[in-house]
Amino acid sequence: MKALNKRTFLFLVLLVSITVNSQVSDTTYVVSFERAQKSKPCFGQLIPLKVVEDYSFLKNIPNIACDIWAVNSFKMNQNVKSDSIPNQMYLFIGVNEKKKEKYVVVDANNNHDFSDDSLYTFSLPDEPLSRDEKAERAVALQITPDPNKRDTVNIGIDPFNYFDFNYGQDKRLSVIIVFTEYMQAQAQIDGKPVEIVADNSGNLFQRDLSERLSCTIYYNDNANKQTYKKFYPFRDTIHINDKLYKVTKVEHPNMYIKDIGVLAADSSYVDSFLPAVYARDINNNKPVSINSLIKGKYAFIDFWGSWCGPCIQSIPELKDFYKKIKDRPDAIMLSVAKESVERDIVKLKNTINSNDMGWINLWTTGKETNITTPINDKLNINGYPTYLIIDNTGKIVYKESNMKNTQVAIAYFLYLIK
Repeated sequence: MKALNKRTFLFLVLLVSITVNSQVSDTTYVVSFERAQKSKPCFGQLIPLKVVEDYSFLKNIPNIACDIWAVNSFKMNQNVKSDSIPNQMYLFIGVNEKKKEKYVVVDANNNHDFSDDSLYTFSLPDEPLSRDEKAERAVALQITPDPNKRDTVNIGIDPFNYFDFNYGQDKRLSVIIVFTEYMQAQAQIDGKPVEIVADNSGNLFQRDLSERLSCTIYYNDNANKQTYKKFYPFRDTIHINDKLYKVTKVEHPNMYIKDIGVLAADSSYVDSFLPAVYARDINNNKPVSINSLIKGKYAFIDFWGSWCGPCIQSIPELKDFYKKIKDRPDAIMLSVAKESVERDIVKLKNTINSNDMGWINLWTTGKETNITTPINDKLNINGYPTYLIIDNTGKIVYKESNMKNTQVAIAYFLYLIK
């Protein structure tokens, strides 16, 4: 390979910055979770109720004098669309206005028979309740979603709608069911205390820790102020202060979190080493490690968008360029499209296919929430198109925006790999 002749390329503007290399660790933290409950029965995941029109299969519906009553149900597995009977739990709600009482009976053992379930009676207030008064009247209850397993789940009955949830039926029958359980872990990561909470409220049949649960990690930032980040173990990296972590395995009740590197304070400039960055696969939407793709190779990265006119105009030049390098084992080309929302991916795919862009194509959204270090954000890509060149050691050696620099970037790359 030829070293860069700066006199030959005086037209290239190389920005000077602090060089910070990524340091990778082999440290893996084993974090153990346990079940926990919210402090009050009205706190937790609100479970929507639905009025049941046909309840003929239910036995011993409470025979209580009521001015108005209804049978409601809620899904025990919110992750499926089915409203089938096995996925429902049923409850009776009634109101006697003369006695100023509200009644709730939940088929807690899910045997479709109310005769063996507890009756909860709540006094109706003469004046509107404060939120604290509503919270005091909520009660805790254990239910058995699957009678065959006899595994109990903790829920709350909120008879006076603490969060003013839009109930969708007569307000006199307003009762909220709340899933009050969650998975919690206290751990030390890099010598600092963290708390991780896993939300397993979507499926009352399956409450073990899994990689598909939405998680939140709480920690103190560099200013010692508590903050948090949300992540999904199966797809997201976790950025805590200046370090990056990845969940490598989840086996109930343990989560394995690997330290995968120290991040530079700002690695967006020429002469910086590429930090750990990700984009999305356009076919399955999963995160793709840019570092893994380009490791040990000279990389040409084109940042563009299907909405960007100058980007589209530069495609023919990029196609000619790709023909010259596609058979080189030491070189790689990829395009990273920035699209506003996921529905734009159809347009993006059509643009890629119609223009026969045969190289690697990835994408990111304007505001990534599920990728901790999206490449566009981490490298401060603000203009389109932008061309980024990385040498085979992982160092950024060229970064320029504007369509007029397409040929300049191509010429520089070809010179590097001679």
